Amino acid sequence: MTLDIILPIYRNVDMVRACLDSLVRNLDEIRDHSPRLIAINDSPDDQAVDAYLRQCHAQGLIDVHIRNPENLGFVRSVNKGLAMARRDRRAALLVNSDTLTYPGTLSEMLAVLHADPQIGFVCPRSNNAALATFPPAPHNLSGIATTPEICHIAWESVHRHLPRYSFAPTAVGFYLLISGQVVANFGYLDEDFGVGYEEENDLVMRAGKVGFRAVLANHAFAYHAGSASFKLHDIDYKGQQQANLRMIDARHPEFLPLVWAHEASAEYRAIAQMANLVPTVDSKLKIALNLLSVGHHHNGTNELIMNFVRWFDRQPQDGFELHIICKRSVAEFHGIDRLDHVRLRTDATPGYAVSIFFGQPFELDQISVMEHLAPVNIYGMLDVIALDCGNLRADNDVQTLWSYVARNANGLFFISRFSQETFRHRFPRRFGAQVHTRLLPTRPSAYAARYEGLELRRDHALVLGNHFAHKASSASARILGEAIPSLSVLVMGKGGDDMPSNVRQLHAGVIPDVEMNEIFASSSVIILPSYYEGFGLSVMHALALGKPVVARDIPATREILATFSAVEGVFLYFNDSDLPDAVRQAVECEQARVVEQDGADWDDWSRDLFAFATGLLDRSDICDQLIARIEDGDMLRRHSAAKDGTAPSGASGGPVALNLAPAATVDLPAILALDGDAFIEAFYIQILGRRADPAGLDHHRALIANGMTKEDMLRAIMESPEFKDRRATITVIGADRLDKKAKRRRKLLSLG
Repeated sequence: MTLDIILPIYRNVDMVRACLDSLVRNLDEIRDHSPRLIAINDSPDDQAVDAYLRQCHAQGLIDVHIRNPENLGFVRSVNKGLAMARRDRRAALLVNSDTLTYPGTLSEMLAVLHADPQIGFVCPRSNNAALATFPPAPHNLSGIATTPEICHIAWESVHRHLPRYSFAPTAVGFYLLISGQVVANFGYLDEDFGVGYEEENDLVMRAGKVGFRAVLANHAFAYHAGSASFKLHDIDYKGQQQANLRMIDARHPEFLPLVWAHEASAEYRAIAQMANLVPTVDSKLKIALNLLSVGHHHNGTNELIMNFVRWFDRQPQDGFELHIICKRSVAEFHGIDRLDHVRLRTDATPGYAVSIFFGQPFELDQISVMEHLAPVNIYGMLDVIALDCGNLRADNDVQTLWSYVARNANGLFFISRFSQETFRHRFPRRFGAQVHTRLLPTRPSAYAARYEGLELRRDHALVLGNHFAHKASSASARILGEAIPSLSVLVMGKGGDDMPSNVRQLHAGVIPDVEMNEIFASSSVIILPSYYEGFGLSVMHALALGKPVVARDIPATREILATFSAVEGVFLYFNDSDLPDAVRQAVECEQARVVEQDGADWDDWSRDLFAFATGLLDRSDICDQLIARIEDGDMLRRHSAAKDGTAPSGASGGPVALNLAPAATVDLPAILALDGDAFIEAFYIQILGRRADPAGLDHHRALIANGMTKEDMLRAIMESPEFKDRRATITVIGADRLDKKAKRRRKLLSLG
């Protein structure tokens, strides 16, 4: 196959020079296709452009130089080149003069063209090319320079995660490879489209009626300045665009439904989210720790979370930022707001590479938030008690949710071999997640710091648990109170008003850490009657204090004890009738001792978990897994909506409108009524038609913090090129709210 490269040119000699230089530098990679470079000068009155092209032709850099006698417009100029390609039975590559070519762009596009005989059109990824845009460049108000090299580096950092090519409903004419067969049979742009816009869609639709497909070459990139030649013309290019869209809709009624279906597809949505893997300007990836389910209480899960968070705060990891997403009051309760090297967020705005959830999801909304945040999702499946206890299982749908997580999460982590095995036994089929299992720290010293300076006393026997039946704390306290009347028993949990007089009850979870530490330190024995634990942190707290332990004989406790070469003062019991004797022995023992063998501390454990989480970013199947997860998730949400009688959420094909973007309404009073991130997100969605990119979000937060008014911010956004170039019919409600004169009139009226 031989190839013609058709370069229509209109003014701007510097841009033309950069475009042509980048093309010529990379032609050697496609020499086997005998590339012929055809430059068509559509600005014959521009002496600088004309002289430059004549020079290039004389030097042999351009094979064919066509100088239009007058300005004919993009479509008619391109057709001159296509006529030559058609005559000589060559494929064609249309290249806008506001583009830059990079190593591999040309060769990869041609390789993709040959990958499937029905591929008729190939275009590369770009920073500014409608549906071919990936990754999106930062908003022009974000404060980040969007130079060609920055755009190329961003694409280069993430394109390896994408499939080699993606089928698309159309192609984008800024840099468009057309197969020889399509050129031979359909090879012209319809000149009814005037100076341009939608002419390439018409060509793709015509060829598509006989089975030729358009694809995006995900591993090829071309920079595109965007509409540069249009801006040099004295024309209403937005009006031209709207008129041509009406023409496309009339000629090819399938066009817009195909675009909507593509944008609703799992692959399109997955690739859009893969942009989260582009590093920040500081060359870091953002990790989200989703703590939106964490409350104002203390328990084993929250202890685990806070040890991990404090480890990262002490030892920030190169190349990563850790963002904690939780309510501000929760951050204050657990001291997260006082840390130096983690970032606190109160909103679930997407933009993270990895999202981590320290616990099992109990609601579909929790899974939806995780998938909204990041393309890589990790869950800590701490135990399966909610599935194993019939009374708990009857009140939830965790069988369905956890089966989905087992198949579709990128990673699951377990805090003991027991917790991993029980989970696997319940979900043996289609287990798709990568697994990380490491026993929580079993060095008593890892738990000792919180008790430093406390007086060790022997005031009471402490029975640990809560109100759940499997914890068995209240029942065990009653047994002890009745069997050993002389023993003062303190129990965490509520067992009713009929407890023996020597038993005092406390409500688990709400006692401040300082007070809970005192309770532990003043105990003569720690009693753990739970039938089920994923690990059992209280065993380690007792050993850190040297307190004798009485624990029900369960797998998690045995797994902990197996890490020691010697154990004294720990008494396991098999049934409740053995409990009083075990407690008597523990009280007489007075102290527990263990000899450490191979246990970890919190730094070891946290470092391993973080390495597991970030290591998932190196996998080659992230995008494939994300596509499968979106498809599976859509089915799960439809199933859930059908059960609840509600409409499913998520992407879907919208109504067919005249624009590639549907008609939009901008409700300025409603936007202005919002504050903070909600205000920023609302104006991005309504005014720009997209979610806020992380850099743009940070930029506008800073503007608000520095005193910029919401009205001034909206004024700037609505005067921005991105808004003016938006391909949509937009109705603005309350435009007078941004009129400074109208604002002064309203103020005077209110004063009167």
